[in-house]
Amino acid sequence: MRKDFNRDMECKNIISWIREYFKNQPGAKGAVIGISGGKDSTVTAKLLVEALGKERVFGVLMPNGEQKDIEDSLRVVNILGINYKIVNIEKAYNGLIEGIEENTLSIDAKINIPPRLRMTTLYAIGASMNYRVCGTGNKSEAFVGYTTKWGDGAFDFNPIGNLTTDEVVAIGDFLGLPYELVYKTPSDGLSGKSDEEKMGISYEQINEYIENGSCGDKEVDDKIRLKHEYSEHKRSLPPKYEGV
Repeated sequence: MRKDFNRDMECKNIISWIREYFKNQPGAKGAVIGISGGKDSTVTAKLLVEALGKERVFGVLMPNGEQKDIEDSLRVVNILGINYKIVNIEKAYNGLIEGIEENTLSIDAKINIPPRLRMTTLYAIGASMNYRVCGTGNKSEAFVGYTTKWGDGAFDFNPIGNLTTDEVVAIGDFLGLPYELVYKTPSDGLSGKSDEEKMGISYEQINEYIENGSCGDKEVDDKIRLKHEYSEHKRSLPPKYEGV
C-alpha cells in the first residue's frame, strides 16, 4: 500500500470523482455494474451508492450456468438496497462455443468468452436504461494483464482502477462492508483456481513491485515485469492509422 495512502481521504475523493463524472455526462441517469460477490465489485458498488444514491445504481448478476457463490452476490445487492437483475449467460456461452466449434478453441479462449458476454450484457442494459457501465478492475490486476480485453477491461468509468488490491480492501473496511466479502479469496470464477494460483504470483508481490520496483525476489520480479510488458496492449487504446 502506498505510504501516503489515506483511506478516508481517498474514499471521499473517489465519491467526488464519480459525482463529477456524471455531471459531465448529459443524459446519463445512473450506473450499471456487474456484481460478482468479490471485493472489487462489492466495494465499487458501495462507492456508487454513496456517490449517486441507491436508486441510480443497477446491479447485474451474470452466472454462467450454476454459480456456487451467487449467494454472496445476492447479499451484496441486498445490503446496498439496489435494484438488480440476474442474467444467466449459459445459453449464449454454449451457443457461441457450438457455433465456433469447441475443439478449435484453446482453454484460455474459452475462459475469456464469459467476461466478454458479461460486458455485452452490461452495455445492452446500460443502453436501455441510459446508464453508464462501471468498471470494477483494480490496478494490481491491470498491471500484470490479469484482465480480459473487451471483457472486464471494458467500461465507461472505473472508480477503483488506480487502487491496488490492498487499497481496495482498505476502502472496503472503511466503508464498513462485511469482512468475508472484502477479504474473500479472489478468483475468476472460470478456471476453478484462485487468481494467485492461476498467475503463479501473489498480489502482495505485485503490489510490492508496483510501489517499490521490486518484491524482493528477482525471479518473481522478472515474471511480473514480463507480464506487464506482454499485456501493454490491454491497457492502451488500439492504434489507428493517422495518415502521413
